[in-house]
Amino acid sequence: MVQPLGVVGPALAGAGPALAGAGASTATVDPAEFNRLELDAWEAAAGSYGFLRKLTARANGSLLAAAGVARGLQVLDVGSGPGDLAAAAAALGADTVGIDVAPSMVRRAALANHAIPFRVGSFEAIPAGEGAFDAVLGGFVFNHVGSPEAALAEAWRVLRPGGHLALATWDAPSRNRLLGLFVDALSAIGAPPPSGLPAGPIHFRSDDELRALFVAAGFAGVGVSRIMFEARVPDLDTLWDGVLDSGGQIPPTITRQPQAIRGAIRAAFDVLAAVHRRPDGYAIPVSMQIIAGRRP
Repeated sequence: MVQPLGVVGPALAGAGPALAGAGASTATVDPAEFNRLELDAWEAAAGSYGFLRKLTARANGSLLAAAGVARGLQVLDVGSGPGDLAAAAAALGADTVGIDVAPSMVRRAALANHAIPFRVGSFEAIPAGEGAFDAVLGGFVFNHVGSPEAALAEAWRVLRPGGHLALATWDAPSRNRLLGLFVDALSAIGAPPPSGLPAGPIHFRSDDELRALFVAAGFAGVGVSRIMFEARVPDLDTLWDGVLDSGGQIPPTITRQPQAIRGAIRAAFDVLAAVHRRPDGYAIPVSMQIIAGRRP
């Protein structure tokens, strides 16, 4: 069964390096505990995942191209969420299946895409036989699995020789200010870790770290590219609420804080975001990594 796309890593003060991508956390990661909280988060966010959905869709074309998706190929979308990437693959004529850890996401995707089978399943334990697919795609799911190594091993297992794995993930907070503003606001006030949140794997990875993970899993021809653009928002409430209404590690790190600390985080966020102010709202730099490799 799938790992959902995300819940919690510790807050910046306690395990900030893992969330910020500055190195491994000193906390021990329990993949099963982390995945349970991810599942709960995405089950709760299935009905509100709208703001980020419009932005993550910008990666779909690059993922399809990186994996060579074409008519007649067998394609798996892991962490399929509302089904947008699977639908884009199917529109190219691929025979597409989607899996997600959150049953509510699976139901939402199935209702919107009647011709595509969606089922509950995990990136770390894909419910398919060896060599079942020509391509495996994942849009913003890789940073939400308890064991990235296990996920890559599963992708390798279900790919046919010559098949491609292509994943999209959020870039470093310094380039991807969409999430970087939240990460930096937490760091600015030294927010303590909320109680009850397990440590998670590194949330952001450098290009070299991503390549190393893929190569260690046996993938060849590994490459990393970027998608960079500005997200326009009319006000900071739209950005703040839009991110916190999604799943992932950042929302619970903020929403489970006491009210006074949460208010201090928001105040720091507003100060940091001021540099992106424009006459008609805010222009927030967004950066995404596309990592792809081939099973020899």
